[in-house]
Amino acid sequence: MRVLQATTARGWSGGTEQCLLLAKYMNRLGVRTDILCFRGTELEKRAKDSGIGVRYFPNTKKFSFSEAKKLGEILSDYDVVNTHISKAHWFVWSAVPFARKRPKLVYTRRVPYPISRLSLLTKYNLFTDRIVAVSPGIYEELRRVPIIGRKVRYIPSGVELDRFSPEIESSIREEIGVPEGALIFTNVGNFSEVKGHFVLLPAFKKFLDAVNREDIYLLLVGRDTDSDKALKFIEDLGLKERVIPLGFRRDVPQILKATDVFVFPSLNEGIAGSLLQAMAMEKLVVASYVGGIKSYLRHMENGIAVEPGSESSLIEGLFLALENLENRSLKEKAGKTAQKFDIKRVAEKTIELYREILNG
Repeated sequence: MRVLQATTARGWSGGTEQCLLLAKYMNRLGVRTDILCFRGTELEKRAKDSGIGVRYFPNTKKFSFSEAKKLGEILSDYDVVNTHISKAHWFVWSAVPFARKRPKLVYTRRVPYPISRLSLLTKYNLFTDRIVAVSPGIYEELRRVPIIGRKVRYIPSGVELDRFSPEIESSIREEIGVPEGALIFTNVGNFSEVKGHFVLLPAFKKFLDAVNREDIYLLLVGRDTDSDKALKFIEDLGLKERVIPLGFRRDVPQILKATDVFVFPSLNEGIAGSLLQAMAMEKLVVASYVGGIKSYLRHMENGIAVEPGSESSLIEGLFLALENLENRSLKEKAGKTAQKFDIKRVAEKTIELYREILNG
C-alpha cells in the first residue's frame, strides 16, 4: 500500500502537523507514505528532515485543467490519498478523473463549520471514499448529513508523546530572560480572532491589575504573534513588559516545559492539538470549553474549563489556576488524558481505515 498525505497549507497549523505526523508514523509502521504540498513550506522542510518523500502540487496560485492532469499523474502512483484541508481536497478531487489508476480518497475534516450544498454534492460525494472527523462533535454532525453520513469515521488527531514529554529539558527561561521563580502563562496558537487573542490579552491585563504581582509573564507562541498588529495590541494594553511574543517556533516542547499554566481561550476548535500537547506534558491548563475540547476536558478533573469569548470567565480561570499551581492530581490526569491521543495509535487506526477501503 502506498499512501499520500496532502495539504495546500503554506503556514504551520495543527492540521499541517497531523499531515506530517501521519506520514512519519505510517512509514515507521511499514506503510510507504509521502507528503503532497507546495514548495518552500515549513511542511516540506520538516518532511525532508524526517526522511519522508515529498511530492508537489503543480501550481502556485490557481488550479487549471492542465495542472489537474499533471496532478492526476502523481495520484496514479498511490493507493490512498488523504487530504487535510478543504483547498487540497478540491485540487485532488478535481485531478482524480485524470489519474491512470484512481486512488481511494479520504478527506480529514477538522472544522465544525457547515458544508455548502455545492461541496456536499461534489467533493464530499463523488470520488470521496471516506471522511474522517477528528472530534466526536464533528463526527456526529457529519453523520447526520444526507448522502455522506455513511462515509464518516471518527479518528482523532494525535499527539507525539515522545516529543511532548514531561521529562524533557529546557533552557527557555534563560533564553528569554524570565527569572527562575517567575510564573509563566503560555498560549500556543496563530494570532487570530478565532484563537481568542482579543479576549486573552485584555483578560490578562485585568488579571495582572487584580493580582498585583510583578513576576507573572505571558508567552505568545505561533504565527503572527510577533506581527505589527499583535505588538500594537500588546502595547496599547500596557502589557509590553509582561507579554513576550515569540512568533513561530520549532521548540514548542521546550517552551511548554518552562510553562506553569497553559492558556487556550479559542472561540472554536476541532480538537485543539496544542492543548493536548500541553496536557501531555502534565501542565495545568485553562481552556475554552468549546468544539472538540468538550470531548476530553473535564473541569477541575484534568484542567480548568472557561466560557469561550468571556473575559470574566477567563479571568476566573486564571485565578483558579493560581490557586491550583501545586495541584498534582489535575496535572497527572491531564497527562493521562493526552495518552489516549497517542499518534502511534492514531496512525494504526488510520491504516486500518485505509485497508478497509482497499478491501472493499
